[in-house]
This record gives sequence, structure tokens and C-alpha cells, in this order.
Amino acid sequence: MTTLIARKDGFRPLPVDGFQVPALWRGEQVLLVPAHPEWVDLDYAAVIESRSKLKHIFGPQDDWPPEDLNPEMDESDLAWHAREFERLRSFAYHLLSHGRQRCLGCLYLYPSASQEHDAEAYLWTHISVTETQAALIEAEVINWVNQEWPFKAVAWPGRFIPFSQWEEADIPNYYASTRMNEDSFVSGI
Repeated sequence: MTTLIARKDGFRPLPVDGFQVPALWRGEQVLLVPAHPEWVDLDYAAVIESRSKLKHIFGPQDDWPPEDLNPEMDESDLAWHAREFERLRSFAYHLLSHGRQRCLGCLYLYPSASQEHDAEAYLWTHISVTETQAALIEAEVINWVNQEWPFKAVAWPGRFIPFSQWEEADIPNYYASTRMNEDSFVSGI
């Protein structure tokens, strides 16, 4: 087991200089498009339907999505993700069906405050997706991140690294730390 250590100077910017950030990716199972308010109807439905599965996706102390989430709040959240994407600070993608008629989940690529990682990633699939289909979707998306993005060490808290280790190292989550105060100072970003 590797000991995790939090960076003293906050979140490390994602190493995407010179990298063409994908605006679309087509896998065998899903189509990834940047999170954006134009997808609010599909996203909101998926989040509300999958709420019980999503609780604590960013850690045991995180309460996203809130119980009172409404379409306007979700649209605001998607606008934040879109601004982050445009600024090359973080990258959120909707996992859509190939026909773009259903949101099957989301992928989040965030700066990390871990000394050992240059990115952290979170991934969820819609609650209605079968276990077999979810495993296929997750495998292809994780492989895409690991093979096609310029990251040397991606942390997947809650998936490949227990949240208990993440919390023991006192490593904050980028989304929880910055979303509610977009103007807050984030070192290096």
C-alpha cells in the first residue's frame, strides 16, 4: 500500500499543455461529450434517477447531488463544468448512448492535490445500466483515460484507492473545494 501525501501548495494543474483535449470520443459502449448546459434535460434525469448511487461519489463527506437539486441548479453546475473545460482546468464528460438520447453516466477529470498523482478521476454509470454493461462502459472509459490522456498517474479515489486512505492523507476533492466558490484561490491554476 502506497502512503498518500497531500501537496502543500494545493491542486496541481492538469498536464494538458500541447495535448488536444478531446471534444468527442466514441467508444464501443458510449459516446463522451463535454458536460454542458445543452445536455441538462438528459443529465438531470440521469442524476435524479441515479441519486442513491451517486451519493458520496466524491467522498464520504460529500453530499452531491443535494436532495433539493432542481433543473436550474443542475444547469448551473453544467455551466461550471463547461467553463472549467473551456479554461482547460478540469474536464467533465457526459456518457451518452450512441444515439444521444440517454445519459448513461459521467466522467470527471480533476486536478489533484496528491503528491503521487497528476490527475484524479471519478466515473459513474446510470442506475438502470446492468452490472455487465456498467463493467464494459467503465473498462473502456478507464482505458481511454489511462491510454489516451497525458497523465502519468491517475488517482481514482473510491474506485482503486479507498476513500479512507484519501481522507487519512487529508487530500481535498477539487470539485467540492472549488465549485461552490469559483473565485477562490486554487494554487497553480
